[in-house]
Amino acid sequence: MELPPGRVERISDGGPDALRAILADLRSMKFNGILKTSVFRGDTPSQGILVFREGDGVLAEHRGATDVLGPEAVPEVLRDASSDRAQIEVRTYDYGHSSISIDQLEKSYPDASVEGLGDVDSSLDEVVRQDMRARDTYLKDLEARRSEERKLIEKEEELYKRKWELEQEFQRSAMRQRELEGLRTELQSVKEASGMLLRHLEATRTAGDVELESQKKIAAIEAERIRADLEAQRAAGSARTKELDDRGRELAGKEALLRDREAALDGRDTSSDRERKQLTDLYSNLQAEMEKIANARKAFDGRIAEAEKRERELALREQSSGQWADELRAHDASISERETAMAERETAGERRTKDLDGREATLEARSLEIERRATELEAADEGLDVRREELARATKRMEKLAKGLVSRDRKVAAEEREASERQVQLRQAQREAASKAKELERRTRKAGEIEEELSSLRTRLKGQALKLLRAERVSQERLRDLEAAEREIVKREASVVRREAALGKREKAAEALASKLGARSDSIDVAEEDHAARAGATEEKHASREKVLDARGRAIAAREKALQNEVAAMESLKATLEEQETAFLEDLRDVEVRKAEIEKGEASLAAAKEKLARGEATFAAAQAKAKDHVQRREAALEEREAEVEQEADAVAERQRALSRRSDELANREVDLAERETRLEEAGKRQAEAAASRRTALEDRARKVAAHRERSEADRRALAEAKDELRAREVKVREREARVQKLEAEIDRKREELGRIKEGLRRIR
Repeated sequence: MELPPGRVERISDGGPDALRAILADLRSMKFNGILKTSVFRGDTPSQGILVFREGDGVLAEHRGATDVLGPEAVPEVLRDASSDRAQIEVRTYDYGHSSISIDQLEKSYPDASVEGLGDVDSSLDEVVRQDMRARDTYLKDLEARRSEERKLIEKEEELYKRKWELEQEFQRSAMRQRELEGLRTELQSVKEASGMLLRHLEATRTAGDVELESQKKIAAIEAERIRADLEAQRAAGSARTKELDDRGRELAGKEALLRDREAALDGRDTSSDRERKQLTDLYSNLQAEMEKIANARKAFDGRIAEAEKRERELALREQSSGQWADELRAHDASISERETAMAERETAGERRTKDLDGREATLEARSLEIERRATELEAADEGLDVRREELARATKRMEKLAKGLVSRDRKVAAEEREASERQVQLRQAQREAASKAKELERRTRKAGEIEEELSSLRTRLKGQALKLLRAERVSQERLRDLEAAEREIVKREASVVRREAALGKREKAAEALASKLGARSDSIDVAEEDHAARAGATEEKHASREKVLDARGRAIAAREKALQNEVAAMESLKATLEEQETAFLEDLRDVEVRKAEIEKGEASLAAAKEKLARGEATFAAAQAKAKDHVQRREAALEEREAEVEQEADAVAERQRALSRRSDELANREVDLAERETRLEEAGKRQAEAAASRRTALEDRARKVAAHRERSEADRRALAEAKDELRAREVKVREREARVQKLEAEIDRKREELGRIKEGLRRIR
């Protein structure tokens, strides 16, 4: 695919944790752009491209040994990105002057389209499992090769013994050959002697002497005996020559076997080189894993900072909630029918106090659980310190082994120099042994380089162990700060509970005052029956007051709508905050719990709205039905404080100053109306303050619960990181054991080389 470059947003190293963090960020910010990966698989460069729209993948391509597009490319790209040697580059298309259309890219490359990335965590886990299976198979193959090498070494030793026996037999056959040559020379001398004897007999044959005849017979007998001995020696020589030929052929076969053994040794050396490379890769993976632990510590510190930031936001919200409560107190209105709503709210407040008590108990239980986990974490930290000490001891052992290897390598180098000086005088077989010695010297140099790399890795491990110690100390300090913050939250909750208790006392006092006012209103009703005559004169005033009340009711409705809008804004802000928390934690269960809590809050808000609507409807109905009784109720509420005195004055002066009393009543009605409004406003302010405080307490309780869940999740993550560290320590020990085995194998090969050299010396 040919894609526009875009603007660089981020460049990061690979790894499963880094990839998960990058994909979570892209999903949360609804990213539009591309993600590129680059890594080497062996000697082949590999590149991957993912095109994102709204935070999810829509196009995928992977280029390597084989190029793939679409859904088949997604796991390959994830495999590359999960490698610690990979580089991840994120480029965005959402900058100011960008004109890139992702829809157009999808139309241009339909073969590369994918339906989202799916479950990335499961895909990464599958990639890790495949790598582990491949590593296990490799280790099994390595063990099988080592067993085969042991068998070949045993066969080689047996062949060496047979070769030595053949060389001894060859020496014995050479001695026999020299004996045969001596016999041949003796036979030749016997032939010459017999010729001389025949010539002498021929010379003396003419004599006809008896002694001559006897000598002839004796000479003939002797010649026959010598001839029989010669025939026997010839048969034995031919048998020996055949035996020597058979042994020569056997030696040729054994030399071919030795050549095959040398080829097998060369293959084994190449496999040992591969094993050393894999050991270096394993140590680099170990270093990367230690770096991941440091990154996890950093992420844990970020989470603690985020918790502190949320605590500050909680304090700011408490201040803003106090300001909103003051504004709500300023906007309250005087409505008498809301006393029923007050009773309902009181009952709801009792239920909420019970809920708060239950939540407080759960919070106390969670705090105890957090303390218990803190103790467990401290115990685990002590175990981690023990593991670190063991790791330090293991590194010391590895350093000692490295020193031993260096000394052994020096000795081997000295022996190799001596062998190279001696091999100049050997035959062609000795020249081949010299070439093998040179090859072994090259391999020892490689082993020295590997040892140097191991020493550098040890120094890196020491530095990473120090970093881990520092990170652990910082995390413990952060945990102590977090526990202090939790204790501060508990103290704040206790203060809130005390405030609610004071508010309950105030509400009880308000109820007692309301009962007193009801008794006074009954006495005023008796007095109002006496003043029924004056009702006609004051109807116009009441009509004007009703208009004012209607205007106030409309103003109250408008203010209630504004309050509902503010509540809706608060709910939306709360929903966005909860969505951010769910996006951060990525826990579906927590999301469902929070959604249920939001639905409960919305249901309670809807119930409150319905109650308010019913109260307003009853208020309007009461206004329509009882316009004649408005004067009596207003006067009863306005004359709450000076009711007894007014009634005494009214009874004493009932017949003497009706006109004066009417003026006084008008003035007092105004005063009482103001007092009534003030009292009702105070009651409404207290009720709304109680409701706002309860809602704030509920919000704080939910936030505290979420905060503690996050802290528990962080501690679980820390425990998992410690478990992972322990597992990696076990892997390091296993790798050290493998290195020791490899060193033992090298020592054994050097001993074998010494034995071979000793055998060559004996042959020479």
